[in-house]
Amino acid sequence: MSQAQNYFPSQNVEVFYQKEATPGSQPDDTGLTKLQTTSFSIPEASVPVEYSAQRAGHFTMTASQGHHSQGTKMWTFDTTLRGTPTSVLLATEAVFEDGSSEAALNNDYVFPTASYRVDSPSSANTFEIRFINGGADATNHNMVCQGCVATGFTLTQDIGSEGGELVCTISWATGFQPDYSGDDISSNSYDEGTPKNIRSLDNSATGINGGALEKLVIQSWELSVTRSIERISYADTTDGSFAPFGYAMVGGFEVTGSMTAIRNDDIHDLLAKFYDSNTVDINIAESSNFAIALDKCFLNEPSIDNGGAVLTETIPFTVVAADNVGSTVKMLGITIA
Repeated sequence: MSQAQNYFPSQNVEVFYQKEATPGSQPDDTGLTKLQTTSFSIPEASVPVEYSAQRAGHFTMTASQGHHSQGTKMWTFDTTLRGTPTSVLLATEAVFEDGSSEAALNNDYVFPTASYRVDSPSSANTFEIRFINGGADATNHNMVCQGCVATGFTLTQDIGSEGGELVCTISWATGFQPDYSGDDISSNSYDEGTPKNIRSLDNSATGINGGALEKLVIQSWELSVTRSIERISYADTTDGSFAPFGYAMVGGFEVTGSMTAIRNDDIHDLLAKFYDSNTVDINIAESSNFAIALDKCFLNEPSIDNGGAVLTETIPFTVVAADNVGSTVKMLGITIA
């Protein structure tokens, strides 16, 4: 058999997404939207091999000890996107089921199990991610990932990177084995939005409020929202499938971030908040159409950088929820349009 001569240039890969009606079941192509992707990883349709215990008196591993562990794996991958409204609201919808601005994560959040069960076809909150030209076969040249759930996202802006554009990275996982497909997309929509830029931030509305708003001279910032998702066993024993019953969230959200700013009087005014066990408000906002509200944050230990023309300080923080879970209080809100 001669050596195959086909190949797939990395720049030719296109990344599309659409929401599913049933977790793990591919919808038709009408809902596909092409994302403004700058980098990505593609999972292979593979599972790890596990080996049973070595037999006493034997010093070699035998073929009968090896088993591909179908029915246990979560395939993981990332998509890094330009920070458009579509990208950011996809991230919030995929991580905490709110895809409308203002997307809010509240203190009384409860994981909606029914939206992640295979036998619950209504209000599914899983996604298909399709990598066009991400396959290996000349005919089945696409890689399709069904039943995808997001385990987290990170938003970043840096005055010295990406021209100051907002960058949105989404971490995905699926318990459904990726599939090769030859489906070509004849009609689809595109994310044509404009990324938000750090140079458009409103200095009068952006900073850390520990009693008064300290309008920091921000050089960069980041915000990450993460959670742990596990697959629930397997509902069939079809070779190459072993699809799960669904997913469950384990533990709570972790919402963290940081701000890097020029070290000045405004930084000094925050000194007490580095040790007094009181929370602060953090706001990142343009004059309109983009705002991130973090109403209760603990400031963690900062670090001072002397590697540039002036001293800068990076202030890490953790976002926490209101203690009163008897009423709905916003923990994190993202407004974008």
